[in-house]
Amino acid sequence: MVGLALVLAVAVLSIDYTVQRGDTLGAIAREHDVSLSDLVQANRISNPNLIYPGQKITIPGSDEVHTVVFGDTLGRIAKKYGASVSRIAAANDIPNPNLILVGQQILIPSGSSGSGSGPTGGSSSERTISDRTGQVHVVKRGESLSKIAAQYRGVTADGIAAANGIVNGTIYAGQALYLSGPGFVASGTAGETSYRVDRGDRLGDIAHQFGVAVNSLVSLNGISNPNLIRSGQVLRIPTGSKWVCPVDGASFMNDWGFPRGGGTRYHEGNDLFVNRGTPVRAPVSGKLTQKTGTIGGLQFSLDGTDGVRYIGTHMDKFGKKGKVTAGDIIGYVGNSGNAIGTPPHLHFGMYHQGTPINPYPSLIAHGCN
Repeated sequence: MVGLALVLAVAVLSIDYTVQRGDTLGAIAREHDVSLSDLVQANRISNPNLIYPGQKITIPGSDEVHTVVFGDTLGRIAKKYGASVSRIAAANDIPNPNLILVGQQILIPSGSSGSGSGPTGGSSSERTISDRTGQVHVVKRGESLSKIAAQYRGVTADGIAAANGIVNGTIYAGQALYLSGPGFVASGTAGETSYRVDRGDRLGDIAHQFGVAVNSLVSLNGISNPNLIRSGQVLRIPTGSKWVCPVDGASFMNDWGFPRGGGTRYHEGNDLFVNRGTPVRAPVSGKLTQKTGTIGGLQFSLDGTDGVRYIGTHMDKFGKKGKVTAGDIIGYVGNSGNAIGTPPHLHFGMYHQGTPINPYPSLIAHGCN
């Protein structure tokens, strides 16, 4: 359900600071909990070591996004984040504060004093903007892909869209975008599923049901007599080349690059919201390891046979590990780690040859919406 009601009139709010004698740009950044590179970019400072008393420094703000769940009211959301109802309504252009929808994305204006985890929580795959100076552009209000590209030599709007998995040209103020990188849509790998034989089943009927050849079933299952299968027997069914949606029935949006943690971290993946306990499946075949951490909670890392590393965090329980095939249950959705208290979801990330790539185009291409 990608068509979430995006009332993201996202404006990165800011304040001005007057430089005092003895100030340094680094000290100002630390005082206001922003990165040095954010200050440099927001103020177009050519030499970070050269500022002067009386100079006006714009301190970029940051916003959080709350996904409305059943039972939410604007008042409850405002209380959670320490903001006012009127301020949230104004930031999201909500004409009727008593009417919000489950799944709606609500912008929480910067300066609110919530728990800091946000509705999606942090994860081990959120990038630090200061670590990628020169490679990332933070979108300003009113900018388009073409306007951003025009600011950099050798950069095109199509290149930015491909690097960030933008499929419809929509970007948001405060979003961090890579200026270049691989455009990638996962194609999947050969996998298999299983089928338990019912009374009266024939091998030919089973083969037809799954769209495979009888000879493939015979070979894969070591069947000596195709006319003799027994009730209760479990058959291995080849699935061919496929890419499996990590969770079924999830609500998600293209939240790649959304700000986290005061604007110094940015979302490097997609959050897939679905009921707690929903099975998490291996998108492709490969080797899977498990890990438990304070940020990502119960998480998996799958080195796929397609050359992509898949990351999933905040699970409730682990599933299969080691060698897995596409479609195997590798865990169950939850909100572990620093996502405790937020709606259950799977943070899902993809890395191709060590480079982070937006999962959104793959999720869309394979019908996960």
